Amino acid sequence: MRVLAALSGGVDSAVAAARAVDAGHDVVGVHMALSRSRAQHRTGSRGCCSIEDASDARRAADVLGIPYYVWDLSEEFEETVVADFLQEYEAGRTPNPCVRCNEHIKFSALLDRGVALGFDAVVTGHYARVVERPDGAGGVVRQLHRAADPAKDQSYVLAVMGPERLARSLFPLGDTPSKDEVRAEAAARGLSVSAKPDSYDICFVADGDTHGFLRERLGARPG
Repeated sequence: MRVLAALSGGVDSAVAAARAVDAGHDVVGVHMALSRSRAQHRTGSRGCCSIEDASDARRAADVLGIPYYVWDLSEEFEETVVADFLQEYEAGRTPNPCVRCNEHIKFSALLDRGVALGFDAVVTGHYARVVERPDGAGGVVRQLHRAADPAKDQSYVLAVMGPERLARSLFPLGDTPSKDEVRAEAAARGLSVSAKPDSYDICFVADGDTHGFLRERLGARPG
């Protein structure tokens, strides 16, 4: 299959792409530039989409010997994810931007664009499993299941994908028992991101100050 590998610049996506190459797929790496201020470097485990991340993704693609591209999806990300985040808080609700990002960016803007370009599937470093079950009519149905490592499971942010996109998604890390095994594999493959910290918190609030971010965008008001 022709496979588009989403390379975030982290260890998970790099190893997922490597496993796709090992499986015999024709793999092309793409880094999604989601931030409008990519000159900002991440601080430890906070932030994403920085120049550092794009460089790490490129180095991983070089080690794997696959083509590499950067797609600027910052406008879609701002209008779809960040704007919704602010609107929900302004309405007194607590949003989950990761769910919205996976639905509208990673598995809409990325996957749909990839299919339009002739790719068969997208491979990501998400920790989730796709299980095929008989549909009772001689065919199979693909189901989203939790990852083997419950501490890393991300199936909850993928549940909005729908069956058509699920059928075009590969999650090579889903059966991996632990993140330590992924890091060890990355080191053995010569991937420089093997010891890179995981990204936590809200990716577009790089300093972790969500209150400050909301105050700057919406103004101060009592809770």
